[in-house]
Amino acid sequence: MIRVPMKRTVLENVGPDQWDLGAEYGQTYLGSTSKSHTSHPTTGSLYTVEIGLGSPPQLFTVQVSTGTSNFWVPSSLCTASATCARHPRFDASRSRSFKPSTNKNNGTTRHFQIQSFQRQYSGYPKEGEEESFPIDLVGTVGRDQLTIAGGWIVLNSEQHFGQVVQDRGGCLDTMLRGDRLDGVLGLGFDGAAETGRPFFLDLVEQGMLEQAVFGVYLSRSNKLDQGDENQLTLGGLDPTHYSSDIQWHELSRKDHGQWSIELTAFALRREAFEIDGAAVIDSGFPYIALTRYQAESVNAQIGGIETEKGSGVYEVLCENIPDLFEFIILFGQEEYQLEGHDYVLSETSTRRRKRAGRKEKRWCQSAIVGVDFSEESGVIAVFGEVFLRKYYSAYDLENHRLGFALAKK
Repeated sequence: MIRVPMKRTVLENVGPDQWDLGAEYGQTYLGSTSKSHTSHPTTGSLYTVEIGLGSPPQLFTVQVSTGTSNFWVPSSLCTASATCARHPRFDASRSRSFKPSTNKNNGTTRHFQIQSFQRQYSGYPKEGEEESFPIDLVGTVGRDQLTIAGGWIVLNSEQHFGQVVQDRGGCLDTMLRGDRLDGVLGLGFDGAAETGRPFFLDLVEQGMLEQAVFGVYLSRSNKLDQGDENQLTLGGLDPTHYSSDIQWHELSRKDHGQWSIELTAFALRREAFEIDGAAVIDSGFPYIALTRYQAESVNAQIGGIETEKGSGVYEVLCENIPDLFEFIILFGQEEYQLEGHDYVLSETSTRRRKRAGRKEKRWCQSAIVGVDFSEESGVIAVFGEVFLRKYYSAYDLENHRLGFALAKK
């Protein structure tokens, strides 16, 4: 089993355009399909690992995301983007082991285009309609040696990955969280991923791992100087990071190479929603995303107020957090609970807001946000960091299942 430490970075007082689903769609996750975007600050965390690509290794800081199968970093050929210029860029000419990926039908270099969040999940724009926000990444696909631990541990001698050459719509800065990282390492298993054979699928098929499983542990500690607390394990699970039996759930969208399971219901206080659809488990997303109607209803139960009309982002009085009701989630027949301090972000909420006729008070951001999902996407919810910090997550590709256990504090 390979243990890979992850570094947690908390982003405070950043606009929601700094967040998107799994960091690969190039479109803000919050209010992405609404013409009304909130300018109010939001908070959240991201988890990164240090990797090397090529021989000798060229070093990058990449975000670990279970919500995508794509793996990409900027290319040295990305010269027109100011964002690219501020980051390490992979230079294929400097690597002895680099091999370009080619199309089987004509032998030309394989290209990729990572679509915006709108196209991926919301069904926007409709066929024949003009896209108001043409945001995506374009580049080429290649293969090279992938290492960790400063180049000392070789994970894969021929790892497929994308090299971003063109940044359409200025989305790269959003996806790199304002220079907090250099790329994205997706842990999905979609064999038709835009950037070539997915990282984890490649390791499994080459026999690099004892088991076709990996685990993600996001520490509940708020100390940022202990990066080794957060851990990705490849080829096995680490029982020292969880304190209950793992409850397993069959994957609901395995044909799409997506770590998603059946969400059957959730409830808070007097209101319960019985639903039937796929929920994506995404370590690259900081919140819990529900439909706009559901998020509005849930936040109303805790006194949440939308920061701006149509934003899908809500705030509650910080002083009410200890008295908030449990948010109950039902995956299949298994029940999971989040307490108020789990689903309201208190640690970075120091701002104050004035409400008409009220004394100035402290407001904290709710981690339950509203998003537009299309029927075509097949997804009705996304569960990110706020859920995964309480529950250790286990990903079993061989048996096509995903499991949770109570994470150790």
